[in-house]
Amino acid sequence: MSATVSRLSSGVTAQLSQVSRTPGCGTALALTLGAGYLLLRYRLVPLWMMRKWFALSATAMVIPPCAMLYLTDSLRFLGIPRRWVQSLCLLIMTGAFRAVWWLNPQIRVTVTFDANAGGKPASWADMETRGIAMLMNHTSFWDAFEMIGVTPLSHLRHMRTLMKASLRRIPIFGGMFDRVGHFPVYFKSDGDGNFQVDKEKQAVVMKHVNWHLRQGGSIVVFPEGAVNKHPETLQTFRYGTFATIFEHRMPVYYMVSIGNEKTWPPQEAFGGMPADIRIRIGAFPIDFDKEDSKDVAKRLQQRMQQVRDEMAAEMAVEGSAPVRQSHIKLPATRTAAAAAA
Repeated sequence: MSATVSRLSSGVTAQLSQVSRTPGCGTALALTLGAGYLLLRYRLVPLWMMRKWFALSATAMVIPPCAMLYLTDSLRFLGIPRRWVQSLCLLIMTGAFRAVWWLNPQIRVTVTFDANAGGKPASWADMETRGIAMLMNHTSFWDAFEMIGVTPLSHLRHMRTLMKASLRRIPIFGGMFDRVGHFPVYFKSDGDGNFQVDKEKQAVVMKHVNWHLRQGGSIVVFPEGAVNKHPETLQTFRYGTFATIFEHRMPVYYMVSIGNEKTWPPQEAFGGMPADIRIRIGAFPIDFDKEDSKDVAKRLQQRMQQVRDEMAAEMAVEGSAPVRQSHIKLPATRTAAAAAA
């Protein structure tokens, strides 16, 4: 994958350099990009072209900012607190990931909120900006773009995730994880289905995780532990994170999505295929005094599976008709839509 990224990056740089030296081509370039956007939006271009465009846009938008983080990170040697530097790096990468989202309108997303009896959460405004645990199903590499794309910066800037330590070895791109403050998970093996961790290394990591949470930070977790190659059925949730949630008594929310695996199948190096993605976000109440962390993990898995099944049933009834809302603008909540009806 790293070799592919390197070749694409060189190609994009060469093409942009050539265009910039051509007189009077700025207007033509703008018109071409505008027409291309509309063709992508209405899915009027061949599939191979969508995928090629996704690869080029993702490379052009993500790799240069990743490289820039190496320079940004050096600010901490000037006495600027590391946490501030991480926030700046996070802001840079948020813009990069959202640019990829905007440049690929063939990927359409609808977000709704599962409001409880009190009508909340009806939107992100009803959710705490700090100190929460967001748990997601993991079906695709697009999940990261999804999370960054739909989460307001007011919430996102406090969020960190736990990710496979081996991802940090990816050239240029891998260094981003440390610089934005994400936490590594040291598995004993990179093999599929092997979730045994190096307890000695992980104990050191958890000290940093706990410090982050004590400062009011939030965490984003994929409790399945790895990309699920059979997304119809959620994999058994790992219990480790739930012990941390109980220790800090964190409010828990779920973000369940369906369709991510259509735009970026887990076996593919790049995505970009057209897809109608649906996301539901809701609160998951926990009685920390009466419940056990393992029981909560099982109960949450059941709830998230139920939500996914409901969305799948809705899409089946609609015949997987394209979602007409903008892929950037969030639609009305489920509660508001019901009230309007």
